[in-house]
Order: sequence, then C-alpha cells, then structure tokens
Amino acid sequence: MDKKVLIVTGASKGMGFQIVLKALQAGYAVVGTSRSAEKLEAQVKDAMGSTNYEFTALSMAFTEESIKAAIDAVMKKYSRIDVLVNNAGYAILGAVEEMSMNEVRANFDVNVFGLLAITQAVLPHMRSQQSGHIINLASISGSVTGAAQGIYSASKAAVIMIGEALSEEVAPFNIQVTSICPGGVRTDFLDNSSMKRPEKQIAEYHVAAQTMRSLDRLNHNQSGDPALVADVILEVASMKQPPTRLYLGGSALAALQYKVNSIIADANRYVALSESIDN
Repeated sequence: MDKKVLIVTGASKGMGFQIVLKALQAGYAVVGTSRSAEKLEAQVKDAMGSTNYEFTALSMAFTEESIKAAIDAVMKKYSRIDVLVNNAGYAILGAVEEMSMNEVRANFDVNVFGLLAITQAVLPHMRSQQSGHIINLASISGSVTGAAQGIYSASKAAVIMIGEALSEEVAPFNIQVTSICPGGVRTDFLDNSSMKRPEKQIAEYHVAAQTMRSLDRLNHNQSGDPALVADVILEVASMKQPPTRLYLGGSALAALQYKVNSIIADANRYVALSESIDN
C-alpha cells in the first residue's frame, strides 16, 4: 500500500489519541491499541467524521501473547510497519518505602517490559524491510526526579537508556529510535483514573506528601498541549535524521539544564576522589 503504517499503543486517551488523529490527518494508515478496540473505533469515528481514513483498532494487553497477536494482525493486513509509537504507560507516585514490590513490578510491566516486548515484536519486520522508526514516550522524569517520583522516574530512565542503546544497534538496518521527553502536558495523566498511589501510606514522609499536593494543583494546568506534542512526534517521524532524545516544553528544558549543571558541578568538585581509584 502507498500509505505508511504507524502503530500507537495506549491510543484511547491523552497524547495517544491525539497522535492517532494527527497521524490520520497526515495520511498515515494508523493502528491504535487499547483495552477495548470497539470503544477506540467509536472514538476515532466521532472525532474524524466522514473523512476518508485508514484506521485499525486492536485490543491488546501487555502480555507477550497479546502483543504477538497484535503485530501479526498488523502484518497480515498491511505487510509493513513504518513507525511504532510506544505511548502506553502510567505513573505510580509516592515515597519509595511506601511501594510494594507488586506495585513496582506492575508499573515496570507496562512502562518498560511491555514497551520492550512490542519493540522486540516489531523489530524483525523493520529489519526485513530495512527501514522504520521507533518513538518511545519517555518523560523529563526519566532525567530529572524528586520526592514521590522515584519508581516512575526509574521506569522512564530505563526507557531512555534502552532507546539510546537500541538506536546504535539498529542503525545499520536504517531503523531510527527517538525518546520523547515531555514536561507537564494537559492530559488526565495525574487523574485518579490514570495515576496510581501506593496502597501503603507512611505519614512521616512529609516531603512526598507535599509533592503530591503540588501535583494535584498542577493537574490540568500544565503548560504542554497534547495536540502540539502529537504534532512534534509526527514531525520527528518524518525526519531523515531525527534526534535520539528530545525534550519538550520550556519547563522540561529548564529542569534538564539545572540537573546537568548540578551533575557537572559535583563532578568538578570531586575530581580528585573520582580519579583516586586509577593506578
């Protein structure tokens, strides 16, 4: 087929849904994954109206069997995959000590292991066609963290590092990898319907509680526009030489600059100690 094929995970809301709409408007054949394919189909139909577009909704859980079935369905219908946007993910926010291992594993199952599984399922097809672009939705939290964000930040840091190593591994196959790292974006990401809190709450962690109150005030007041984020992602998807890592939003850039300067200052302060292990 003439159209390029773009897959979006977590396509039913927030940035995922905006990416679906923008990609359809740009002329892609779009595959969106969600827990409910029927609901997603209806959402897209309502949003797109009578416009002629090529969209496939797939129900997909983050299990290897479900992921393999979804990718097999895409290849059976389209015979190629040009862009994979790994968008699905959620935050669990709270003090590190409050987190149960099951809660941590569940977050990594979606944010890291699910992303890795669908990437591994897509890569053989991209290698075969000698082209493709994998775009991972990371976060500024993968580079800059703070109280109550430790586990979520760790998952997004893993996404960034996996993407950077992968970009070198697949470059000989003309496959590109980009980690998108937004700051705050106006979605329901911090709503109780999306964001999770640990079941165990420890009252002594006042700093974590203060962070959570700040995030409550920030919710739906973030500076980032999800439709504009989708525009950037499609622009990156069209680049011949895209960035490996891209930070979005003035707040993300300011936080990154502060963190980098802090790391450099510490490195310079402790040069002698750092070099003391060499002989």
